[in-house]
This record gives sequence, structure tokens and C-alpha cells, in this order.
Amino acid sequence: MKKKEKEVIREKFWENYALDQLNSLEWEALCDGCGKCCLLKLRSKSKLHLTNIACTQINLRNCRCKNYQNRTELVKDCVSLTMKNLKINLKWLPDSCSYKLVSEQKLLPSWHYLISKDRNTVHQKGFSIKDNSVHETKIKRKNFYSYVIAEIEN
Repeated sequence: MKKKEKEVIREKFWENYALDQLNSLEWEALCDGCGKCCLLKLRSKSKLHLTNIACTQINLRNCRCKNYQNRTELVKDCVSLTMKNLKINLKWLPDSCSYKLVSEQKLLPSWHYLISKDRNTVHQKGFSIKDNSVHETKIKRKNFYSYVIAEIEN
């Protein structure tokens, strides 16, 4: 049995490698921490409705999952973004999403922490859900459709 090589984050990996060439550390590091993928999505027959309601597991002060390792077991509809499901999820990911940008061979924005070297820049520049969402625990389910912010064709 071969010993697994230790993964390292390569310099400017987001510019020099395609998504399917990233190792697991690089894949995780690509996330800008905006939290937009943790907003609830409601599905109707023909549309996907994006809301500004944040998942119960997200900490709205830093837009990080409180239980990242166990999130898919704790939250039924949690999407764990992978190379295999990226294509189907690209339609609802925001245009600013790093995975979407790299898949389209575009540059990361200046506020991305890999560029700015500061994880708070995404919040300071207003590209996160930090001040623009409400926690799922604060909304009655019957009122969820009142929080729709975008609709996407299925």
C-alpha cells in the first residue's frame, strides 16, 4: 500500500490549475467564505427560489459553518460542493463564487482572501451574507417565501 503524499497548497493554484487538478486542501481554500451557498433554497415545479435565510449551522458573525465536518448529516439539504456536482450547482451559485470563476477561467476578485490576505475583506466589501441575511431559527417556515431574493429556472 502506497503512503499518501502530503498535500500542500501550491502558489496561485487558482490561476495555474483547473478545478479538477486541485487537491483537497486547495479545493477547500478556494472558498471565499461569503456564506451564500448556505442560504436556503426553495424548490417549486419550475424554479429554484433563493432566499436570504441562512442555514441553522452557519455563524452569521463570520459566515462559517459551526459544524462543517458533519454538516451534510445535520442538514438534510446541505450541498457539499464537489467536482462531481459542481456543474449542476453552477446555476444557483453567485457570479462572485470562486468555484464558478475558476471554472470559467476568470480571475478571483480583489476582496478574495487569497488575493487580499485577509479573510475579513469579503465582509468589509459587502460580498458576504454577514449583514444581509436572517437566521433560519428566526423565521417561521410558512413565511420562507417572503424572503426570496432570486429565482432560477430548473
